[in-house]
Parts: sequence; C-alpha cells; structure tokens
Amino acid sequence: MNENGDSWYDESPRARNGVGQTLRIEIPSAERTQPKFPKERRKTCVALLFVGFNFILTTTSLSITHELRQPSADPLPDISLDNLPYFPWALDVSEVLIMVSTALTGIVVLFHKHRLILIRRICMIVGLLYGYRAITMIVTVLPAANKLYKCAPQLNHTITSMEVLHRVVKILSGFGLSINGQHIYCGDFIFSGHTMILVLSYLIFSEYTPRRLYPLHFAAWIISAAGVVMLMMARGHYSIDIVVAYFITTRLWFMYNSIILNRSFQVKSTTNHLGRLWWWRLAVWFEERVPGPVPLQYEWPLPGIPCLRQNKKKRLRNPGRDQSSTIERGHLLQ
Repeated sequence: MNENGDSWYDESPRARNGVGQTLRIEIPSAERTQPKFPKERRKTCVALLFVGFNFILTTTSLSITHELRQPSADPLPDISLDNLPYFPWALDVSEVLIMVSTALTGIVVLFHKHRLILIRRICMIVGLLYGYRAITMIVTVLPAANKLYKCAPQLNHTITSMEVLHRVVKILSGFGLSINGQHIYCGDFIFSGHTMILVLSYLIFSEYTPRRLYPLHFAAWIISAAGVVMLMMARGHYSIDIVVAYFITTRLWFMYNSIILNRSFQVKSTTNHLGRLWWWRLAVWFEERVPGPVPLQYEWPLPGIPCLRQNKKKRLRNPGRDQSSTIERGHLLQ
C-alpha cells in the first residue's frame, strides 16, 4: 500500500512469471491518525481574564451587600437547620474538604496532557457561576442563618471605591474561605459558593479521570456530600442556598458540555435552542478548534524534568519500523 492508501503488487520480472509474488501492505501508525488538540494559549489567557473579572464582580457585590443591604432580622425558618444539630467547628471541616476536593481536581488538570483545554472550560464555567452569583446575592438578601457568626463591622457611611477594592483584595487573599480569616463579610447566601465548588470539583474529577477509577469517584462524591452536610451543620447557609447552588452548577455543567461535545449545538439554527444562551458564542469560540472529546491522557507537567512517558513518546516518533507496520505475505504460484 502506497502513501495514498492503495495496495500494490511486486511487478518485478520474477513476479510477472508467477514466482514469489508478494503483497505488501503498509499500515500507518496510530499516532498519525490521532487528531491534534491545539494549545491556544491566547484563548486560555482570555478564559483566565473572564473568571478573574467575574470573581472581582462577585466580591464587589458581596462588599456592597454587607455594607448596605444586610438585614438584622432573626434567621428564617428552615426545615434542615431547624432539625440538624449545630456544631460551630463544622464550617472549618467543610472548608478543609473544599481544599481537599479542589486539590484533587487541580492535580488531575495539571497532569492532563491537554490541560490548557481543561483550564479554559473550567474558567468559563466558574466565571459564569460567579457572575450569576454576583447578581443573586445583591437582588435578594437573606438574614444571617447563624446569629453567632461574627461579621465585620459596617462602616456606617457611604462606601467608597477604594474601600470596596480593599475588601475585594482581602477576600481574594483568603480564596473566599472563612478558615483563612479573610472572609468576614455577610450577605453571600443565595447561592452557596461552598456548595458550588464542592459539586463542580466532583464533576470535573469524574469527567476527566478513567471510569475504572470508580472507587476514587465515589470517594470524591463522599467528600463533596460531606462538605455540604458540614456546611449545613455549621448553619453557614440555608437549605435554599444549597439547592439553588446544586441546580445551577449541574445544569450549567450539562449545558456547556452538551455544546462543546456536539457539533450540531455549535451551529446557529432554529433547532439549537442552546444557541440562545448569551454566552454561547464565547463557548463556541473557545472550542472551535478542538476536534472532538478530549482523550484521557496524562503527562509530566514540567518539561524540564525527564519522564518515562515522554521518553517513550520520543522513541515512537523516530523514523523506522515504529512509524508503520509492514505485513508481507508470500504465495508461490504454480
């Protein structure tokens, strides 16, 4: 078989006489047929800017809500909080579980061969979630679910842009967690950011790791579920905050992955209702050069340190018998 995929016979005089005729078939290596997944670093930078902008928007919304809109009423009736025991240390446990789940997810993304594609997808989804959260926090403000939680004192004057910026930097420095001592502002109830991160970490971990690692998937699910339960036992959020966070996070995940994994959803048409989403064009732009589902391949993330996997790939790229397999079958014609 030649380079165009056509098979051919040996046309030597010996073969024309019917002696020692040989059929030669060249089979291209699997590496040639694999689709290429471009890195597209420029788009990755845009995705990072997108999530950064929406995180700043969320912290700004929280700063304004804490200062101007936080009610001083008693906690609202809640079927879960009214029946669960209260443990003040449970919030720290919940946030430790958040750090564990995000660390596991970060390891998967870091060692994934196509990590830049994963980073763009995660930044897009997290940015959308933070953007929606900035809106829901400021339009409807609930009284604190835990009256014992110590909130930072209000300024009792018109808040300035520099004070808002200072609060944004303070929250960013603690990664939005109370355990770091930097998240001391109240009013971020609808919807729960803790639940959002726990659910999203599990979805990412289970999506980009092999199915045969189902014990680890189950462990990741237990960590996420336990984090939510601990959050409830600390009265960090109302039940409605957690329900809304779960619903928005999972529905957004399903919609976004439906768009990027189905070419028909990446074309504007009357039958593609997902194309009516305001962020649809941005999602399609991020994924327009991704040829298909990202394979579950992993590699050492630091190019300066040699790795057995990388050395093996280099050997496969050497010309010779590793580039193609030749099957020769001889048949002596009488």
